[in-house]
Amino acid sequence: MMRKECFIVVMLLSLAVACGESGDPSLSATGAGGGDGAIPDATASVGDGGTGGGEDGFVTVDGLYTVPVDDASLSPFATQPVLLDWRARNGEYRLDYDFPVELTGLSQRVSFEGQAQPDGSIELVGDLGSASCSADPTGARFVCTERFPQLEFDLTRLARDFEQRGLSAIEIARRLEVASIFQSDPIGVLSFSLE
Repeated sequence: MMRKECFIVVMLLSLAVACGESGDPSLSATGAGGGDGAIPDATASVGDGGTGGGEDGFVTVDGLYTVPVDDASLSPFATQPVLLDWRARNGEYRLDYDFPVELTGLSQRVSFEGQAQPDGSIELVGDLGSASCSADPTGARFVCTERFPQLEFDLTRLARDFEQRGLSAIEIARRLEVASIFQSDPIGVLSFSLE
C-alpha cells in the first residue's frame, strides 16, 4: 500500500512540474514572479472552498472598497463591502464587481482585465478606469489601487436615497462628504482575500 501511495505522489509531482514548464516562465505555481509579495495563484482556491462557478481560475469573494480620507470622523463611512469575481488563467486576470452605490449614487458594473508584470504586480484596465493589484507580504490578500476617471456620480440622488433609508442628518452629511471627496479625486483601494 505504501508503494502505491509513493507512486501517486511522484506522478502528481511530475505532472505539476510538467504543467509549470508549459506555462508563462515568469509565473510560478505560487504566483507572479515567485518571490515575496508575489500574486497568489487564484486557481488554488477553486475546488478548495472557493465559491467559483466551475471555470478554471474563477472565484467569487467578499472584498472591501475604501476611499482614502484624512478626517477620522469620516473613516466609518469610507469603506463599503463588495462581492467580486476574480479570474486568473494563463497569466491573464479579470476583476468584476458592482461598484458601491453608496459612493456614487448610481449602479455601475466595474470590469478590468490585464496581465502580471515583471515586478509581480497585476495591471488591469477597463472602460471606467484602471487598477494596479499586488499581494500583501503574506501573499494571502490582494490590494488594488483603482482610478476611475470615467465613473459617473449623482450625489443628489444619493442624498435622496440616504434620506429614504431613514439615516440621521449627521450620517447623511458624512456619507455625502465621503462621496464628494471621491468624486473630486476618484481613487480608492479594493482589498480582498482568495482564501
